[in-house]
Amino acid sequence: KGNRNKVDFNLATVINSFLHLVEGTIKNRNIHIVLDLKEDLIIKGYPNELIQCFMNIFNNAKDALDEKNVENKYIFISTSIKNKNTIIKFKDNAGGISSEVLPRIFEPYFTTKHKSQGTGLGLHMTYNLIVDGMNGSIVTHNKEYKYNGIDYTGAEFTISL
Repeated sequence: KGNRNKVDFNLATVINSFLHLVEGTIKNRNIHIVLDLKEDLIIKGYPNELIQCFMNIFNNAKDALDEKNVENKYIFISTSIKNKNTIIKFKDNAGGISSEVLPRIFEPYFTTKHKSQGTGLGLHMTYNLIVDGMNGSIVTHNKEYKYNGIDYTGAEFTISL
């Protein structure tokens, strides 16, 4: 909103604050959160906006896990450094996003949900906060992976700051 200042903050602390905010939902929905965080990452930006981005990504993953009746629900969150950029990844095991929908998920007012459930603005706002607000990038793709010896497919969001 114009006159806000970027601050230095510990990314792991911000992720833990976000997890505290969604703790009730995680317990109620029986979602397993798997963390792989670098504890010492300090970045410059807007921690509250980043938490809002995490909430939007989390809520979409939660809805997809519910919608597809996934039995063992997982959301993986990892942080790393690559080419001097901070990388934050969110990955679920809800089966991925259909190829027709995937290119449009950051468009304003695009939603696959019923009008009573979504406005189609969450990921659009997330995109704007990351790209315009923090000079970063966000991309998503479907990913096949193994966890505890079991094959999974899900959407993976990669934020680069």
